[in-house]
Amino acid sequence: MRWFKRNILIIAIAICPVFLRAQVKENPKLSSADWGGMETKVSVSNGQWLIKGKRQEVSLNANDLALMVKAGPASWTMVPSGGDDMTVKAGGNMQKVRLADARDKKIIPYDAGYKTGIQLIFKDWPGLDLTLYLTVCLEGDQEDLVFDVAAEEHAVTVRELNWPTALDAREIDHTLLSNVRGVLLPRNWPKPYHPIRTSDADGSISKSDRSELQSNVIEDWCMSWWGFQKGKSAMMVIVETPDDAAYQFNHPAGGPTVIGPRWRPQLGKLGYPRTARMCFFNEGNYVDMAKRYRSYAVNTGLFVSLKDKIARKPVVAELIGTPIIRSGILTNYKPESARWKRDADTRYKLVSFDQRAEEFRRYKAMGIDKLCVVLTGWPNLGYDRQHPDAIPPAPTAGGWEGMKRLAETCKELGYLFSLHDQYRDYYLDAPSYNTKFAIHAEEAGGRANMFPGTRFGDSKEGRIPFMDYWDGGKMAYLSGRFMLGHLNKNYQWLFKRDIRPQGNYLDVFGYVPPDEDFNPEHPSTRTDGLNDRIKCYNWSRNNLGFVGTETACDWTIPYVDFSSPLKSKNGISLPLWELVYHDAILTPYHPDDLHGLLYGGTPQVSFNKGIDASTVKLINRMSELSKRVALLEMTKHEFLDKNYRQERSTFSDGTTVTVDWDKNTVAISPELKIK
Repeated sequence: MRWFKRNILIIAIAICPVFLRAQVKENPKLSSADWGGMETKVSVSNGQWLIKGKRQEVSLNANDLALMVKAGPASWTMVPSGGDDMTVKAGGNMQKVRLADARDKKIIPYDAGYKTGIQLIFKDWPGLDLTLYLTVCLEGDQEDLVFDVAAEEHAVTVRELNWPTALDAREIDHTLLSNVRGVLLPRNWPKPYHPIRTSDADGSISKSDRSELQSNVIEDWCMSWWGFQKGKSAMMVIVETPDDAAYQFNHPAGGPTVIGPRWRPQLGKLGYPRTARMCFFNEGNYVDMAKRYRSYAVNTGLFVSLKDKIARKPVVAELIGTPIIRSGILTNYKPESARWKRDADTRYKLVSFDQRAEEFRRYKAMGIDKLCVVLTGWPNLGYDRQHPDAIPPAPTAGGWEGMKRLAETCKELGYLFSLHDQYRDYYLDAPSYNTKFAIHAEEAGGRANMFPGTRFGDSKEGRIPFMDYWDGGKMAYLSGRFMLGHLNKNYQWLFKRDIRPQGNYLDVFGYVPPDEDFNPEHPSTRTDGLNDRIKCYNWSRNNLGFVGTETACDWTIPYVDFSSPLKSKNGISLPLWELVYHDAILTPYHPDDLHGLLYGGTPQVSFNKGIDASTVKLINRMSELSKRVALLEMTKHEFLDKNYRQERSTFSDGTTVTVDWDKNTVAISPELKIK
């Protein structure tokens, strides 16, 4: 038996290599196509790198970094490396750097298994201890062109990086911006355009407005993408890491429009990797680009439908087709404040809680069966006073008991009752004000750089930025870490007095950019700032019901149910927001605004105009349309004439809304059945 076992072992050892060789023959090396990799070839000749896919060809010049993409019938060219590619801080000083001036430049093939292209490793700019890692890759069946950016920073830090460079705009027919709610800029648009800065009376960009282009500011972008039209072809850029991003931009009178990605620092340095994605369309327009971004939003979790929001909080269903009214209690400008001096005719106005209750009873009698009340000016000293310390409700308007009676009246009438609230502006006369909790700039001295102070006038004391513009006078900005605590504090006081709003409208959160805080006791990145606001939205939804916010950007979509609109004052307005998010968030419009019908909005009653019989008819018209289409995707938008004066929107059930701006008419098909 031992002899047998020993010989069997010898035979097994002898035949094992033969068996393995046979296995190798039976399992040859798989090609990229066999295991799902990219069928992309990378080559270089005379300093010209070529990334060749099945659909796209990308070439990059190693000397000046000029990049060109051939996508179907169209070619898209990025401008070469220039003197303002990058700004770094070295030895306490800011310095402009041209990427192509790196003395140590290495370009190598790069294959991540699902995307293939090249990696650029640049370092050794004169006097700078810094290394950049830039990848340029084709990805997926559609062969999107994906750019990744990372940096190894030590004493030298990246303060601004423009990569990829801007698109050469000379042959672009139209540029598509997602600022405001969507803007189309023809190449030769006659007026100067700046997304965030205001215009003077002569049409020029205001020199007093120092506001910087940055992400998550409604006037810069409501969604993190922009696009281009060239003939029948189109291309769009999606910024996949938007929290510390912006874009290069210039559109002088007559054009063209120059735009490209810009990366901003996080607490003083580039820090984490950044990504931008270019998507190409052989034939496409702004609708196709919006739908591509909608797909991106769905896949990344940005898109949460109104149906899903209703499922988690059924009270949201009561907002569908319901008019929204901002109804004020107390206006009371702080004496000697900038607004008190500027607007002398409107310094003080008081409407008691009981007077508002009677007003709502009249609305019910006039035929307003449903209403969502957003109560403003209810805090102790009135609208925009002493934030974040709102309690007690304005004593001059009836105090706790008056506010409770108003809430009970709304419940009796079947009206929704919610509060306008604010937790960013940090007023110096707020009882809890302390500079420890105010946002700090990176350094003392110099100019403040907090929006909207950059527009309305600001100041800086040490490292703390201030502004004096609104009703409450001089204010700092509350660090986001302390917002939720103040919100919880205020509403717990309301709950103890049996005042239970069904929702709230958190002012400025959706409009203004996320804040950085360099206070060493509570440093905060912009991402932290967004998360702090999200905590407030989530608390409000869980403890109240529905949530509104001011003029939202799309980071708010998963958390917010309605948001106020904003129209462009320049360029050609487009419903890009609605093409992506119509069935994810409600947008209120004044009932006589045809945009509200064209975009499938919900009615908003002007707190200045009030309600009369003619207004009721307009409200009912918009309400009925909202009931029909609020939960539906806007599938199409089109201009029906070359002057952009006739428009049509289409919803997923086939409903169309056609507006003629010259005639000020609207046609809805199928027609509405209004009681």
